[in-house]
Amino acid sequence: MGKRILLADDSPVLQSLTKKILEVQGYAFQGVKNGGKVIELIETGDFDLLILDIILPDANGMELAREIRKSKDPHVASLPIIGISGNYMNYSDADFADAGMNKFLLKPLNYDELLVAIKTLIEV
Repeated sequence: MGKRILLADDSPVLQSLTKKILEVQGYAFQGVKNGGKVIELIETGDFDLLILDIILPDANGMELAREIRKSKDPHVASLPIIGISGNYMNYSDADFADAGMNKFLLKPLNYDELLVAIKTLIEV
């Protein structure tokens, strides 16, 4: 498998669809439904990119992104983050940038846009 991607989103439908699409594209995929697991997984796993929902059980995606950027581990602190949310109107592009997100996509996800964003962020 190729680059490893972690998706943090509590929707089983989004998890399943994203897994299928990313695996067809050659990416290794892991999904979590709970924001509390994100930090633990990225500190112990070897992920290349994080797709992070803004509203998660046990966590706020914006705060999680800020916490990741403060990590003492340089790999974790520089991990590319794509934020996703259906609640875009409450935030500005500057809010996402200030939280340390590299890209933001609106739900429902446009998978063509997601794949372009992933390739832009992690393909050399």
